[in-house]
Amino acid sequence: MPIDPAKAKSRRALPHNGTFYGLCLDPAAGRLYAGSDDNAVHVFDLASDKKEPVARWAKHENYVSALAFIRRPSKPAVVSGSYDRRLIWWDADGKPVRSVEAHQGWVRDLAATPDGSRLVSVGDDMLVKVWDADSGKPIRSLEGHARKTPQGHVTALYAVTVSPDGKWIASGDRHGEVRVWELETGKAAQTFQVPVLYTYDPIQRKRSIGGIRSLAFSRDGTFLAVGGVGQIGNVDGLGGPATVEVWDWRKPERRFTGTAQGQKGLVNGLAFHADGWLIGAGGGEGGFLAFWKVEPMPQTTGKKDAVQGTRHKTDGHVHRFCLSAKGDELYAAGFRKVEVWSLGG
Repeated sequence: MPIDPAKAKSRRALPHNGTFYGLCLDPAAGRLYAGSDDNAVHVFDLASDKKEPVARWAKHENYVSALAFIRRPSKPAVVSGSYDRRLIWWDADGKPVRSVEAHQGWVRDLAATPDGSRLVSVGDDMLVKVWDADSGKPIRSLEGHARKTPQGHVTALYAVTVSPDGKWIASGDRHGEVRVWELETGKAAQTFQVPVLYTYDPIQRKRSIGGIRSLAFSRDGTFLAVGGVGQIGNVDGLGGPATVEVWDWRKPERRFTGTAQGQKGLVNGLAFHADGWLIGAGGGEGGFLAFWKVEPMPQTTGKKDAVQGTRHKTDGHVHRFCLSAKGDELYAAGFRKVEVWSLGG
């Protein structure tokens, strides 16, 4: 469906007393699932006029940082990941089907394959794990991301995504390394660095900030979008430009660089829209949504300046977002609410 980012607007807010960190959508049922710092999954009915959640699923022992919807005609499920290191499978009625200790550290992100057969998780043990989505059994663990930054400090594995054809996994870490894996075999397919998204201060603080905070494959799987924060002068804050790059990952070659009209902060989520736009969301000095026209893809970025994307400010940091099945709406989860945006088509 065609969209007009210049006319995008917030049309509804679903308030919350805390912060939402995870989000997923069941398009058939019209339900949004939002993971909160109150250790629970909040369930919203998009067809209802009520702003309150229709259910609250509480089983984790710490805040819910990631969610994935498993698309299966017979047994759809929601999987939640948490700072408590666990994954929990929930049925459609909110019953916890199973709980497993998935990582030796914070579960940072989740992604499900389009056919609903596999689930992929990443955690602070720097492992990418592939799970059977039906049984919850582990299939393989993928190693390769360094367990320390190049300067010897603690690192993190922030983001994971699966290609639309279900063949590839991409993961990104704190010091700007992206790895692509073949899902079926676990074989490493590509590794490349995005150094603009990693800042290290060797003098004042001797610490780093940034990293790969979001990833998205293009609809044909050719390109991989990478998001985070650009170079920062003061590593005690998020004072760098919200930055995205798009790579032809097989070569690997950077094909596009974008920023968000002077917006500072992290790009926490990315998605390619069918209308040829790359959409990003995040926050730092205020929250934002941003749109970049990336189809047709430029041949190369060369030495050109970054493309300035169309930006909308949001009332609070956005931690996750997802698109409606038609692509006409965007659901953004973050500080004190889930927000429903019309994309102006």
